[in-house]
Amino acid sequence: MYNITVTDAAKEKIAEMCLENNMVAVRPFVHGGGCSGMAHSMTFVEEKEKRDTEVFEYMYIDPITSAFMDGATIDYDTSGMNPTFVFHDVFKEQGGSGTCGGCGAATGPGYEPH
Repeated sequence: MYNITVTDAAKEKIAEMCLENNMVAVRPFVHGGGCSGMAHSMTFVEEKEKRDTEVFEYMYIDPITSAFMDGATIDYDTSGMNPTFVFHDVFKEQGGSGTCGGCGAATGPGYEPH
């Protein structure tokens, strides 16, 4: 099992979004792009898959994504004009900045373009 932290602010927002959209959970994922060649995002989940691990009640993660997110913290930042999810301490070993979401390239539930 990998070490992924989800802040209380992120848990509250994720739970709210899942309930509002009648979804079971969200699933973080990685995709090409971003400062280290990869970026993070989340998508809604209609059901838990066999390979998923439950991070908390409203978040599941697959083994490949969890390997890329080992040691990461997912937060919900409301300090700016557009509140958004931010992934901290990601991709540092691959040469990234350690934060994903600050550049505005992040997408997924709760993300609003700048």
